[in-house]
Amino acid sequence: MSNLLISGGWFIWPLLVCSILLISIVLERLWFLQRRLVAPNGLLRQAQNLIQKDAFHLQNQQEIAATSQLGDLLQHCYQYRLSSREFVEIKAEEKASEIKLLLERNLSMLSTIASISPLLGLLGTVVGMITVFSNIDVNGSANTDLLAAGISEALITTAFGLIIAVPAIVFYRYFEQKTLVLMSLLQANTSIFLDFLYKK
Repeated sequence: MSNLLISGGWFIWPLLVCSILLISIVLERLWFLQRRLVAPNGLLRQAQNLIQKDAFHLQNQQEIAATSQLGDLLQHCYQYRLSSREFVEIKAEEKASEIKLLLERNLSMLSTIASISPLLGLLGTVVGMITVFSNIDVNGSANTDLLAAGISEALITTAFGLIIAVPAIVFYRYFEQKTLVLMSLLQANTSIFLDFLYKK
């Protein structure tokens, strides 16, 4: 493996950086986009029970807000409960936009890695091929074994770039869909919470 990386030339190093970034972002997003950390089951019912018991004091609000994005959103809505529902819905949308940015964090970087990795690999191959063919003498003769080995080495960067790009695209689409699902859950829970608040 180390021989392959060395033979890939200096274009292999930015591709290695891309691969490290890819792994880091994927692990971070897999952890952060867990449902239990964004919209845990039972949190809405817990907030409703506290309100019914008139026990949703500042400390409880802060504790619920700290548990997840849903808790933060519910607490944000609750602090405007004396205003009209239309006003609270506007504030909820503003808060949801902030949360959406958090959920989509690093996805643009993942998309960029998916885009540039094959291009870097192709560039490395083109430069390698130029080097290989520049070794052919004026009469057009060359050692075929050396030529074949040089072409093989030049193609390493393209292969490496594609190896990075394919999982980057897959995970980007997965996290994009996961974000949409989580945002739908947040909106549904918020709507139920507002119905509960304004029926009281």
